[in-house]
Amino acid sequence: MPPEGGLLGAVAVGLTDVGQTVREQLTSGSIGSRVTAAASQAETRLVNAFSSGDAPGFLLWAGTGWGLALMLLYGLRKLRWLRPLPPGHRFHPERRANLWRSAGLDTARRLAPWVPAVALVLAWPAMVPRSGDGARIFLAMALPFLIGSLVIRLGGPLLFLLGPVRGWRIVAYAERRILPWLGALATLSFASTMLRAPELRWTLGWDVAAVLTFLVDLALGIVAIVFILNRRRGVQRLLSGTRGEEAREGKLYKVIGARIAANWHLLGLLLAVGHLFSRLFGVGGGSFIGRAMVTLAAVAIIMAVTFAVSGGLAKLATSMQYGKGGLARRLTWRYLGVTRQLLRIAAFIVIMVVGLRIWNVDAITWFSTGIGFAIARPILSIATVLLLGWLIWVTLDTAVDFALQPRDNTGRARDHSTRARTLLPLLRNFAFVMLVVLTIIAVLSNLGLNVTPLLAGAGVFGLAISFGSQQLVQDVITGLFMLFEDTIAVGDTIDTGDRNGTVESVTIRTVRIRDGDGALHTIPFSQIKAMKNRSRGLGVYTVKVVVGYDANLDRVMEVMKEVGQSLREDPLFAPDMLTGLEIWGVDQFTLEGITIMGGLKTRALKQWGVGRAFNLRLKHRFDEEGILLTPPRPSLMVPSPQAFKELEADIGA
Repeated sequence: MPPEGGLLGAVAVGLTDVGQTVREQLTSGSIGSRVTAAASQAETRLVNAFSSGDAPGFLLWAGTGWGLALMLLYGLRKLRWLRPLPPGHRFHPERRANLWRSAGLDTARRLAPWVPAVALVLAWPAMVPRSGDGARIFLAMALPFLIGSLVIRLGGPLLFLLGPVRGWRIVAYAERRILPWLGALATLSFASTMLRAPELRWTLGWDVAAVLTFLVDLALGIVAIVFILNRRRGVQRLLSGTRGEEAREGKLYKVIGARIAANWHLLGLLLAVGHLFSRLFGVGGGSFIGRAMVTLAAVAIIMAVTFAVSGGLAKLATSMQYGKGGLARRLTWRYLGVTRQLLRIAAFIVIMVVGLRIWNVDAITWFSTGIGFAIARPILSIATVLLLGWLIWVTLDTAVDFALQPRDNTGRARDHSTRARTLLPLLRNFAFVMLVVLTIIAVLSNLGLNVTPLLAGAGVFGLAISFGSQQLVQDVITGLFMLFEDTIAVGDTIDTGDRNGTVESVTIRTVRIRDGDGALHTIPFSQIKAMKNRSRGLGVYTVKVVVGYDANLDRVMEVMKEVGQSLREDPLFAPDMLTGLEIWGVDQFTLEGITIMGGLKTRALKQWGVGRAFNLRLKHRFDEEGILLTPPRPSLMVPSPQAFKELEADIGA
């Protein structure tokens, strides 16, 4: 029965089962029984060898052969003409012209001691005859070491050829820090391969050979993991020539090579861990080198297919992105991006399944039954929830962005309503919050956490808010009604009675307006009892002209109409004017003069600019016509003394 408790519970039970399986393998399972049988078998063979006197003779014979081979391998290197070139001379930029010649000479110097050492090892059983079993043991212990030495000796010249491409510093670093690790891995790999030979297994004993193979394989996996973790960046730079940068353009094989070079450590860890996993569970019986090659080939094929399909989808997405089309085209472009990501995830899963299958681990069977199914089911559920949430968000976000675009498919400007520009971002944010909350709840539920207290706590918290924050609820409800009724929007110029200015932002609870002095006012919706919105419909500029009682009113009104008509014919103001000047008539008779009223209908918020231009032009026309806007001030006329004398003469006469 699969365990209850979601993914966390299944993983806990699975780890317990894995630990129990490994413990059984090491104690009473196949590994434990093999170790017991191998110990008994080795003890029997050693006792027989020493009792018959064959062991001392074999040790003397084999030690002499090994010693002579070591003398040839390392002694000949002391000769001046066989000594490898020093790194400072070998890795020199000026030697690029003779690159292949230098590499060939260096290879010859390195192989000159190795060739006679190998020849001696191979010919020693024939030169000094020994039994077939002794010869096989002699070769099994000498050849892996010689193979590791060959890898190190050939690695230097090969790295030298990479100098002009990768840089001489990284090449020198690789010869000093990476080649010894590769030599050790080659030695262990060849030893593991030789221990699987039937003749050697018969000589050592099947159980002894099996245990030795198991120990060598474990050492191979551990050394490989340590090497990958310690030399990850160095090998990456040696393979790609960059610090993890990948080629994003070019031919398919170059892209695949760049990706493998950038992620070689992940592939190496997969091989090493798969090797250890198969050996610990007793399911691996093949050669590490053979399986590694098959795994690399499978990974290369899967990556080639994946990148080919992904490249086609990328080209299609590019054409969708820059081409003309409606909402369906944009949604297709976004879906193609999601499809490419899903394709890469699927390729990674296929690589894992195929790789494990190559190492005799049937992941499909394990995940479809028992504890594996208990782990796979919540993982699939979480992945489905995340995918559905992402698709819903992509669809909604694309639709909102498309609706708020300033231009349509033909390139013409769109006239968005203020309500759409205000409500759509709010709805998008609200949907995002809801999707995140629901996704988190679903993920926690599949992880095995009890979300019932969380939901109950959220309900109690919401109830407490509804009772304790009545003003907040009133603000929200009033704001929602104002937004749905399109009473207010971002960019409107409003007047709430005690505050006025331009709306900068709107939430479901408050409105923020910027007044003429630059101050920002935050007003809860519930505090707005009445509101004047100057940004809707049209604007009217009231014209009020006061002239004297002696003015010709018909001419005054005619001049006012002419000024209004000239303003409407001006290209600078015509787009903002809905009508010319409308004369309402004579409004009042006051001590200051006669008041004539009129109005200019304009687009919203344009009335003040049009009104200022009208006043300026009207003043200029009145000056030309001699029309005074205000009556002359009363003045006192004082007669001169001569006038008084003339007046007295007239009276006396």
